[in-house]
Formats: sequence, structure tokens, C-alpha cells
Amino acid sequence: MSGKQESSWIDLLDDAIGIIVIVVAIIAVLELTISFAYAFEVLSLGLITMGIAWILWSVYILRDNKYARLFMFVTGLVAIIISLIDFIFLSLNPELLILYPAIAMLMVGTSRLVLGLLIRNVPIWIQMLQVLVGILTVNLAAFVFIFPNVGVSAMLILLVIALFANGLVRLVIGRTELKEKCMQPTSNDCD
Repeated sequence: MSGKQESSWIDLLDDAIGIIVIVVAIIAVLELTISFAYAFEVLSLGLITMGIAWILWSVYILRDNKYARLFMFVTGLVAIIISLIDFIFLSLNPELLILYPAIAMLMVGTSRLVLGLLIRNVPIWIQMLQVLVGILTVNLAAFVFIFPNVGVSAMLILLVIALFANGLVRLVIGRTELKEKCMQPTSNDCD
């Protein structure tokens, strides 16, 4: 596959994942009025989609920075595994089920921070956007552990906000030249 074909394929996939994550975040809030189980299933679908996106970025986009590449691959894989736990053990208590997506969101937020700090020679606003959304995601996911008595609905809404922000960032960054710079194997732009 040529570089231009690979780039357009990844652009399309990145846009699709961003839209899917945003739609899933909205549906998760709407499903909250029906059932916690449905809301957790929908949230898990969004996390699985984000995990797939992180794995694809680590395999196809980041070619030079091995540490960021490895961290993103592991984050994506763990996010998928943790999300599948919510599907498998859906009959557990909602207070326990909320912990799994919170752990996955902590990892995704940390991965955004790593990505924002390790990838250099890209516009500063992209780095700042990655870091800010990473901080937001980590903070919102950490509230689940810091304030466990708030209620499952409030905790789920915090995770949905983080999911929504990550979907928006995926769409914004999907429209930049970041991927083209990072896909070049001889470039030092992503070190």
C-alpha cells in the first residue's frame, strides 16, 4: 500500500472512530435513563473503539518513537480487555462495573499525555490539545476512585464527558498533518 493510500485509509478510519466515540458517548447518557447495564455496554463499545484506534496509531502512525508506540499499543490492548470485562460481568453491581471503564479512561488519558509530551516538532497547539485532553480524562476518571459515593449516574456522566472529549480530539487531529509527519520512517518529527 502506498503512503498516500495508507494515509487516506487512516484518515477515514480516524474520522470514523472519532464519530463513533462521540455518538457512543451521547447514546451512553441517553441509555442511562433506561438501564445502567445498557449504558455500561454502550460505554464499553466506545472504549473498545478507542482501544482499536490506539493500536492502529501505534502500528501505522508512530514509526520513529518506540516508547510512545509501545505505550499506545499496550494502552489500546488493555482498554479493549477492560471493556470486554464489562460485557462479560454485566450482572455485577454497577458500583463495581464503573471501576473498569474508569481504569481504561485513566490509561487513555495517560496515553494522551504521553503522546502530547513525546511527539515533538508538531504544532504546539496539537501538543497542548493532547496534554489538556489527557489531563481532563485522567481527572474525570480519577473522580470515580476519589468520590465513590457520588452515585453511578454522576460517575458515568464524568466518564462520558471524557469519552466525548477524546472523540473530538480524534476528529480534530485527524484533520491535521500530524499523521503524515509521523508516518515517515526516516523523519524525526515524532521523536
